[in-house]
Amino acid sequence: MKKSIRTWILTAASVALVALPNFTSVSAQEGVIATIGETTITAEDLYKDMKEQFGSTALRSKIIEAVLIENVEDAEGAKTKAAEEVQSQIEELGGDEVFQQFLSYQQLGSAEQYEYQLYIRNLLQEIVEGRIDMSDEAIQNFYENDYQPMMEAQHILVDTEEEALNAIERINNGEEFDTVAQELSKDGSAQNGGLLAPFSPGQMVPEFEEAVKSLANGEMTSEPVKSEFGYHVIKTINNGEKKPLEESKEEVVEAYKQSKYADSNFTYGIVGELIKNSDLSIEDPELKNAVDDLINLADQPEDASTDETNAEEASAEEAPAEDTSSEETPAE
Repeated sequence: MKKSIRTWILTAASVALVALPNFTSVSAQEGVIATIGETTITAEDLYKDMKEQFGSTALRSKIIEAVLIENVEDAEGAKTKAAEEVQSQIEELGGDEVFQQFLSYQQLGSAEQYEYQLYIRNLLQEIVEGRIDMSDEAIQNFYENDYQPMMEAQHILVDTEEEALNAIERINNGEEFDTVAQELSKDGSAQNGGLLAPFSPGQMVPEFEEAVKSLANGEMTSEPVKSEFGYHVIKTINNGEKKPLEESKEEVVEAYKQSKYADSNFTYGIVGELIKNSDLSIEDPELKNAVDDLINLADQPEDASTDETNAEEASAEEAPAEDTSSEETPAE
């Protein structure tokens, strides 16, 4: 069975760190780039405007890339791994056309930009992993206070209860769930046999989540599950039961690492510290402050950074929850 394309989402922190407008080639050109009526646009004009709009962001990205390269063991290996991952995704998704659709859907830019983001992610994760507190105490604290097992399921989404009952009957009579999903489901996951990416509590509509929780792993609903999107036939792969730490240590450790990769204060602070301790010198006065935010974050006491994170989390809890259920169970 193919993986869901939603299993390939970049670490948010790495994407934000390397939002890089590609305009460096403009400066290498000379003369007129375009004309309109009596107006001419030169390479110098264009470069100046783009520098004003994107210069700090572009320089910031280049500095981050350089400082990460200086502090990892094998930057070329990270680049090779990124290229191999792109090729693997193209093959698993079924070719370049579907891969381009994936990039467009996830708003990840061109294939080259996506590969670059993977490369930076690989560099960043190597750096961050070396700074993560991997003590038994830290893992235990994460397990008790933050860890929520992901759930995973396949589903078939149809418009009517009759269609759903027909799908259940076909599967009970020996047809593969994947095959029936590919034929009948109106959800975008149909091409993957109805497989959805792992999801956390609260991400799906309540009816769907409760059905997944109520089933044993490998079990399918005996009756259709109705939601605002239609009627679902659901097969649970992982019902999200929280197992004792000793039985799920590997999964908990991986979830803990991912939480640290995604913690922008933690990751940005590490990058800022690396920049602060480097021999960086920015000669252009207009771009002098390109990485000040990262350096300032590195200068913050650790508890201040934590307090800021907690305040952001508290604010998010008070705000109305965003409905993300349609991402995995679209109405179309």
